[in-house]
Amino acid sequence: MKTRDRVLNIALPLITVAVIVLLWSAAALAVDSEYILPTVGETVTAFFELFESAEFYRAFFGTLLRSVIAFLISFLLAFITAFAAYKSEKAKRALKPLIVIIRALPTIAIVLLLVVWTNSLVAPVIVTMLVIFPTLYNNLYAALCGIDNDLNEMCNVFGVSEKKRLKKVVFPQVASEFISAAGAGLTLNLKLMVAAEVLSQTARSMGYLLNTSKVYFEISTMLALVLVTVVTGLIIEGAFAFIAKKAVKG
Repeated sequence: MKTRDRVLNIALPLITVAVIVLLWSAAALAVDSEYILPTVGETVTAFFELFESAEFYRAFFGTLLRSVIAFLISFLLAFITAFAAYKSEKAKRALKPLIVIIRALPTIAIVLLLVVWTNSLVAPVIVTMLVIFPTLYNNLYAALCGIDNDLNEMCNVFGVSEKKRLKKVVFPQVASEFISAAGAGLTLNLKLMVAAEVLSQTARSMGYLLNTSKVYFEISTMLALVLVTVVTGLIIEGAFAFIAKKAVKG
């Protein structure tokens, strides 16, 4: 049964990818125009050509750096607020309307406003922080609420310090959930960052390269840039999922 599950875990995603490629190839053949929908081969060629350009590396690492900065700030704020809500019902009630308001903010409008108030480099960082914060808060709060209350009670009985409780009781129970949330959050952050850069017209960014490709109708390059973002997101999420499994075993 385990062997069958392993085979299915490998085969099913490959079948899905194969179906997508076949549908893409059929659509490209029907359209018959590289300015509307390039073939899979043309897109793959454009994908590898990106790695021959110094401008691409500047754009890619610039976007990645902004994504990491935005994510780290958002994750820290989400952890602080989630922990406060976990420890205090009053804090939870006070935070609830803030979370609802942030979640309801129209992303495009906020990006445009932030470009006016700040600049094209800062605006994408702030907007991605705002968009991802409610999701991180909910995930971290749920993880904290899953902590075994019996262990907490035992710590209270034996007078375990808050610092030791966090290290020996809280962290081992939430580590896996926190790491998984971090992987999913960083992947989402990267996608949001690229979208915000497109709207902000951020220089030396993946968003800027997408805008430039659109202007010159380089559709294969646009699809290649999208593919880079998808592959990077999959690598990040896969790496964090692997670390999360190791944390559980540890």
